[in-house]
Formats: sequence, C-alpha cells, structure tokens
Amino acid sequence: MTLAPASAVEARAQADKARAFFLSGDGGPDISGFIVEQATKQQQIWSIRETCASAIALSIDSSKPDPIIGWEDAAVDPLRLGDYLRRFQALVDRYGYETSLYGHFGDGCVHARITFDLRSVEGVQTWRQFLREAAELVVEFGGSLSGEHGDGQAKAEFLPIMYSAEILSAMERFKEIWDPANRLNPGKVVHAYRADENLRMGPAYKPVQLRTKLAFRSQEGDGMQRAVERCIGMGKCRSRDGGTMCPSYRGSGEERQSTRGRAHLLWEMMQGDIIKDGGNSDDVKEGLDTCLSCKGCRSDCPTHTDMASYKAEFLSHYYEQHRRPRQAWLMGRIGQWAPLAARAPRFINLMTSFKPLAAVSKWIAGVASDRALPVFAPHTYRSMVSRANASALADAKRSSKGKVILWVDTFNDHFTPEVAVAAHDVLSAIGYEVGLPSKRLCCGRPLYDYGLLDEARDLLRDALDIMADDICAGVPLVGLEPGCLSVFKDELLKQLPDEALAK
Repeated sequence: MTLAPASAVEARAQADKARAFFLSGDGGPDISGFIVEQATKQQQIWSIRETCASAIALSIDSSKPDPIIGWEDAAVDPLRLGDYLRRFQALVDRYGYETSLYGHFGDGCVHARITFDLRSVEGVQTWRQFLREAAELVVEFGGSLSGEHGDGQAKAEFLPIMYSAEILSAMERFKEIWDPANRLNPGKVVHAYRADENLRMGPAYKPVQLRTKLAFRSQEGDGMQRAVERCIGMGKCRSRDGGTMCPSYRGSGEERQSTRGRAHLLWEMMQGDIIKDGGNSDDVKEGLDTCLSCKGCRSDCPTHTDMASYKAEFLSHYYEQHRRPRQAWLMGRIGQWAPLAARAPRFINLMTSFKPLAAVSKWIAGVASDRALPVFAPHTYRSMVSRANASALADAKRSSKGKVILWVDTFNDHFTPEVAVAAHDVLSAIGYEVGLPSKRLCCGRPLYDYGLLDEARDLLRDALDIMADDICAGVPLVGLEPGCLSVFKDELLKQLPDEALAK
C-alpha cells in the first residue's frame, strides 16, 4: 500500500506516476487524464462530486422515469470494487435500467441513482426483484448493504440475506429490551416494513395539475408540481457558509424556513393529505413569509429550485381569499406611485421624515416605526436626461460602438439617480450610445412579493411593446438592479411563455 505523500512535491510525483500508468494503456482503453493544481479548479471539480446527486435527479426525457435513490449505499472491499461494479452494471443492464454511480470509491462505498419505475404496480414488483438480486450480489462479494447511511426501511427487509437467523434474533431481543412498546423507529431494522411500503411517490401518487398564473415549463416537465419536485432534499440551502441561500434559514435555523422545507410544504399542499386547504393554507403562507425572494436558491441550489417564483404563485391564490397587507400598496406598487410622488418630492420627503407626520405615514404604509424611509431625489434620472445637451448626445452617437438600452429601475430613477448617471457616463466613455425606452417602464419586480401577477404581466407586455424594435434589432439591455434583471431572465418567460419577443 502506498503511503500518503508527505509534501506537495511527493503528491505531484505520485500523481504523475498514476497518470503515466493510465495513459500507457495498462489502465484500460479510452483513458485520459490531467493533473489539477490550481485551488479554484480543484474546487470546481469537487463541486461536481458534491452536487452530482442533484444534477442527475430529474430525467430530461419526460417519457423516462427519474433516476432515483432505490438502491443506495452498498459497500464492498475496495480491492474488489472493480469486479463488483462490472457485475452490478451487468445486473442493471439486464433489468433495462440506467444508472449513474458516485460515492466514496476509495472506501468501496457506492451511491447510485437508477431509473426505477415506482409509479406502476408492475414497476414496483420488478424493482423488488432487482433489490433482492443486488443484495445477494453485495453479500457474494463480502460487502455490506449499507456502507454509510444505515439500513432504515429501504434495506431492512433484505438483512436476512446478510445476517444469520441467530444474529437477527439477537437484534430483535436487543430491541425488545430497550423499546418494549416498539415506539422507537418501528419497522426499521427488525420486524421490518417491506421496501415498497410507504412509498412517497409510488403507484398511488397522482401529480396535481394546478391552474397557475405563471407557466412552469422546463425540459424536465411542465407544471408547478414538477417544479416543486426539483427539490430532492439535498439540503444545500441549510448551509451557513458561503453562497447566498438561504438567508432566512440562516437567521432562524428553522427547517420550514429553508428552501427545502418550503418546497416540502408546497408539495404537501398539492397532495392535500396533510395540508388540506390548498392555496388558502395559513401554514404554507407562514412558511413563505420570511422568504426574501432573493433568488439565492435559483442560483445556488444544484437543481435550481426557484422559491421566489413558487412563492409569487402561491400568494396570487392565497390573496384571492385574503386581504393583502398595507405593505402591498406601498412596496408592491411603488413602481406605480413613485412617479406621482416625484412631482412633489419635497412634500413627500416631509411626510416621511418629519417625526409627527412620519409616524403616521409609516403606520399607514405598514413600515416599522424605527425604519428610515428612502428620500426622493429632487429630480428623476429621466428628467435629468431630458435636459441633457443635445450636441453632447450627437457627439456620443458619432463615436458610438453601438446602442445599448439603459434600464433604469424605479429606485435608481427616483431615489439614487446619481447611480444611473454614473452608469451612463461609463457606457458613454467606452463608446456606446446610451438610450432609454421611449416611455418610463417598470418590470414589476415588487408586485411578485404580494402575488400581484396579473398587474406584473401587464407591465411586461407594455415593456415588450415599447422596446419591440430594439429587441428585434438585438440591442443589449443594461440593468442596474439585479432584481429587475432576474424578472427578464426568469419571470418574463413564466408570464409570457409563448411570446416571441419575450424569448
């Protein structure tokens, strides 16, 4: 056995030797390899291992079953792993399944996602036959059915293949001593449930086809049910280190305030067994309340679970039966009333900053009394542009690399126009002709936080109509606010999935 290298030089020498061996042809056909020393590249490669379970969780062919965990965690002597995997692959092929293997091969522990059909009675019967043969194969190689995560219900039925009747009897006696009433994990390990009992998505599972305002479409399948199924419970949203998601979970530590917890709440809501009041559920509403709609999950989650969109869809139904909070009028519709307030910015600022008046204004708006409300700028960015020197604009056009549309959002237009001015100056300085839409537009991002999807859709249609010529000409859109750009990247195609301009 080769000892672990004592230094980076020794590690490199061992890696070079291993690479030379495999490239010489002795390692087998079609082998290639390279050595990675850069830390960032190493992390990228490790991320493949860390997220592979999620990356292969959904079939991109709707006619085929999803690769699922149904035979997981078997382990054999690492020195016999190659022979075992060849036999295991032959077994998978004989049953007509497809699989992806990953895990801890250095320890001989293999995880697998296999295209089992658990949605039909016949598929479950075939799966059970496979499980028995797979268990017998592992024992033939002197291995363990559960090399890492325990037996639980998934493997307990097949423990008699690995253990003698005497050992199993001892396990049962031990259980009786410590748990005479059989209250602790009944049906696990001893007196086991069958592997096909209590299947979450077995033959009785009926996906719910909800009529949604947003179109949830993907290559893995359509509908909100399918969208929620993207969450496989990996739990990266529970991380407290690095990345974005999930801020509310990091603050509370509550599972129901993680992306995974919220996805499970929505799944249970659509099944109607535990949460019976559907889109009218206060429990689901409470779980979603602290979602910041930051879309951290959309980018950080390996399966790209988009909780912000699910929340917006749920709220659109919930508020059909409930009154929207006062905040919906101030924050949700800020894109509609800010242009009106901009006609008298000093008066509005007085109302929101002068203490006696501010207290009343904040109460009406549903804002915490100790919060300072943003101050309207004396002039909006659009009004400043309209006063710009025409000759300067003409000079910019003559030296232009091409045109870009500057999307100035409500906040930068009305509260921090200097940010938009700086963006304009940078774009102009590098040679672009900076244009604005012919009329003031809003993407409607705040509307989604209160389920105002119909109003948000109207704003997007307006934007497409006004910018149609530029869209067809391929003029780039430059945004200053990530939330606005996320609307064009995500919500636009959910709102107007069949619109050519949206695509």
